[in-house]
Amino acid sequence: MKIINIGILAHVDAGKTTLTESLLYTSGAIAEQGNVDKGTTRTDTMILERQRGITIQTAVTSFYWNDYKINIVDTPGHMDFLTEAYRSLSVLDGAVLVISAKDGVQAQTRILFHALQKMDIPTIIFINKIDQNGIDLQCVYQSIKDKLTSDMIVMQEVSLSPKITMTDISDLDKWDMIISGSDELLERYVAEDSLDIQELQYEKCKRTRCCSLFPVYHGSAKDNLGTEKLIEAIIETFITETDDIQSELCGYVFKVEYTERKKRLSYLRLYHGTLHLRDTLLLSKKEKIKITEMCIPSNGEIVPADHACPGEIVILADDTLKLNDILGNEKLLPHKTRIDNPMPLLRTTVEPQKPEQREALLNALAEIADTDPLLHFDIDTVTHEIMLSFLGKVQLEVICSLLEEKYHVGVAMKEPSVIYLERPQKKASCTIHIEVPPNPFWASIGLTVTPLPVGSGTQYKSEVSLGYLNQSFQNAVMEGVRYGMEQGLYGWGVTDCQICFDYGVYYSPVSTPADFRFLAPVVLEQALKKAGTQLLEPYLSFTLFAPQEYLSRAYNDAPKYCAIIESTRLEKDEVIFKGEIPARCIGEYRNDLNFYTNGRSVCITELKGYQETSGEPVFQPRRPNSRLDKIRHMFQKIM
Repeated sequence: MKIINIGILAHVDAGKTTLTESLLYTSGAIAEQGNVDKGTTRTDTMILERQRGITIQTAVTSFYWNDYKINIVDTPGHMDFLTEAYRSLSVLDGAVLVISAKDGVQAQTRILFHALQKMDIPTIIFINKIDQNGIDLQCVYQSIKDKLTSDMIVMQEVSLSPKITMTDISDLDKWDMIISGSDELLERYVAEDSLDIQELQYEKCKRTRCCSLFPVYHGSAKDNLGTEKLIEAIIETFITETDDIQSELCGYVFKVEYTERKKRLSYLRLYHGTLHLRDTLLLSKKEKIKITEMCIPSNGEIVPADHACPGEIVILADDTLKLNDILGNEKLLPHKTRIDNPMPLLRTTVEPQKPEQREALLNALAEIADTDPLLHFDIDTVTHEIMLSFLGKVQLEVICSLLEEKYHVGVAMKEPSVIYLERPQKKASCTIHIEVPPNPFWASIGLTVTPLPVGSGTQYKSEVSLGYLNQSFQNAVMEGVRYGMEQGLYGWGVTDCQICFDYGVYYSPVSTPADFRFLAPVVLEQALKKAGTQLLEPYLSFTLFAPQEYLSRAYNDAPKYCAIIESTRLEKDEVIFKGEIPARCIGEYRNDLNFYTNGRSVCITELKGYQETSGEPVFQPRRPNSRLDKIRHMFQKIM
């Protein structure tokens, strides 16, 4: 049996989850179709998902049609979760982009289409909700051409009254997009040679797989109208050559989740080879894991399996596998599959509403962070506050909902702030000697700070011999430096530099590792003061689409939000700007654009990286440290 993995993407309320239910029902996988409004769907499992009608996390389901098995990876639809969408998209053979016939192409539709194009995912467009009143399909087609792609072909002739009828196109004039795209077919058409519909269908599928054509189908998912035709189109378009089941194994972990009973599950797309229960497999060339429990999606359910064939989505009960892990031969993995996780842009503190739930909160955050690579959390080493770092505000809302709904922990959070970083401006050194006031520690430490290019991260090395200063003392210096790097001159984390431990003296037997651990951050601070630091902030690259009548305002308003427009072009009735903007400004810029364009603008963003801040320096209060603050103050007076 051949396996096809598809994703369904849509803007909010276009009917993505309803279409998933319709596919399952039409294929006979389920006896009763779930309803989003009633909260009975199989893929939206969170209350927040059902309340909003949006998919936040990724669920997997499947159905059978003749000799084919189709796995549906129900991808997230909100822009805060595009990175998870990218990861899910990477394991697909094709995608269905759902557009509401009533609403047409929306801002989120364009963002999702951008993601599909970036990932080179073959895509079918499904115009849903054609049963609603006041539908103008010609207007929808035009919006697809203007806002998504002109490389579209409408595959059905649709009549909306007195009742809805849909027939496959048969007139050759309707196939002009296919014919004009093939020299051979065009030559035969001009010569008035007969063209077979099957030839045209073959060419359509070939071009769709190459992401140079986007066929359009129609229907009403809630009434199961057009669903069967969509299934047939999915099969003929997205079917690929089945890998040899005897070939070397290769699989990719694209999702991790925890069940209500705390069972940890890893979702794996199997690309090559056959996976068997009790197999022992190589993980990332270092460690081996044994498959002790394995499930696959089947007819709307998750069922146990003793083996899995190439193309299958496999669910493994395992505590070892992590997101982006590769099982087997890494060289066999398709190039598009590996997805890098962006850095968090925002952070806040979180505390349980009931102090006795702190441990439960930490355990819950550990699980959530394990499943969501866009969430980081740690505990402040001095204040013991729980710090959350994340990508977007909706993500934070989802985390709060998860904590309350799944883990029954209510939380209080402060207003999120942008995460800044600091980078040394020049090379500098500092040495603080033993028994030289005001040094109260039985240790001498010399550190040299060297700036590295932006984006390099931090490096640490020791030039003090282990023969003189043993490992416990060396580790203490490294720990002290690590602590000192948490807050630079502006109070933010220090990055993009090398820290060299190049001088150390101890007195035996009075010196202890603690002396070195406490002195190291003081020495580092003095070295950073000599070097000076520049404040870095996260920047986004953006592509802005706006109606031409707003060209002047959109362009002139950009500097108000510290945005730099790098290129401008006109396309039909739109202006398209490309540029960069500080992450702290994108929310206000988007809101302003949406307000004065009446929601007709679209701003697609990607994390570009950190660069020197364009605004006023932002200071973060230093965390109190009763042991070091007095000593730091004493050194500030003399150095």
